[in-house]
Amino acid sequence: MLIEKIQDIAQHFEPNISLNLLTDKSDNKFLELSIFATVDFLITGNTNDFTEKKYQDVNVVTPREYWDKHKPE
Repeated sequence: MLIEKIQDIAQHFEPNISLNLLTDKSDNKFLELSIFATVDFLITGNTNDFTEKKYQDVNVVTPREYWDKHKPE
């Protein structure tokens, strides 16, 4: 039931771009999706592989960085 509700409101993306920017090649898919979906943020704790703070228009932040800047007041 919960999965069905999520599927009803979720947006589905299938990126048509292929990147080779990250040291861990398996993580490129997250960056491809972020860029293709034109998101503002890619939130990850993987600071070893996502070494840049920005890829194109996507800001890469840790969960803590995002929370500290965007938490509800």
